[in-house]
Amino acid sequence: MPITQQQLLQILPNAGPVAAVFLSALNDAMARFKIEGRLRIAALLAQVGHESGQLRTLVENLNYSAEGLIRTWPKRFNLLTATSVARKPDQIANIVYASRLGNGPAVTGDGWRYRGRGLIQVAGWVNYQACGSALSLDLLSKSELL
Repeated sequence: MPITQQQLLQILPNAGPVAAVFLSALNDAMARFKIEGRLRIAALLAQVGHESGQLRTLVENLNYSAEGLIRTWPKRFNLLTATSVARKPDQIANIVYASRLGNGPAVTGDGWRYRGRGLIQVAGWVNYQACGSALSLDLLSKSELL
């Protein structure tokens, strides 16, 4: 049951003209992965809409202030560490995603390399690997493809 552009815009009204860009890909993905029935389609579109800011954000924004870091990740940042990496998205990603989701420690750069991307903000080495396998793409070597 493919969705129309009009339906997509009713669900994600802030998507605007970009809805047309993703319509075919969303319909193809739903057919390929057997996302059928109104409830499953609604769940997918709700998740996609939430994670992508209604189809407007395709790469995770990690440009946090020190205060934002402490508020968002109080177990990962204190005033000293937050102040030293504030507004440095690559360093923030490497700290936040270090040794999680199959990523190596912060020094490997995996957090930045495998930060949230795509309509559902896939993050982490293991998720890039699984997504790449499902899509027949080498996302581990070319993470920017996501």
